[in-house]
Amino acid sequence: MTEIKLDYFASYKKSAFEPDGIEIEIKYLKNQIKEMYQSDNLPWVIGYSGGKDSTACAQLVWQAVQELPEDKRIKPIHIISTDTLVENPVVSLWVENSLKQMELEAQKQNMPIHPKRLTPELKDRF
Repeated sequence: MTEIKLDYFASYKKSAFEPDGIEIEIKYLKNQIKEMYQSDNLPWVIGYSGGKDSTACAQLVWQAVQELPEDKRIKPIHIISTDTLVENPVVSLWVENSLKQMELEAQKQNMPIHPKRLTPELKDRF
C-alpha cells in the first residue's frame, strides 16, 4: 500500500475509487484524528443521530483513538444524541440501542468514550 504523508493534499493524490484509494483516505483521516486528539486536553463532543454520517464520524474517531496506546487515550469523548421526543419510534429505539452498545464496547475496550442520550422535559419538546 502507498505510504501516507500527513499533509493536507496527501489523501487526494489518488482517487478513492482507484485500488487502495479508500483505504488510503481512511488511514489519512485516522492519522489526522490521532494528531488532533493528542494536541490538547479539551474533551470532544460528537453529535450522534444514528444516521450514516454521524455513525461514520463516530466510527472513524473510535478507530483512530483505539489505535493509540492505552496511556494516550486520556481525553474524554462524549457521543451525544438528543431525542426531541418526536422521533420515529423505530429510529429512537435504534439510537438508544446503539448508544447502549457503544457504552458496553467502550468499557470492554478501555476507551474514553461516553455515550449519552439527552432528552428534554416534555414541556420543552420539539
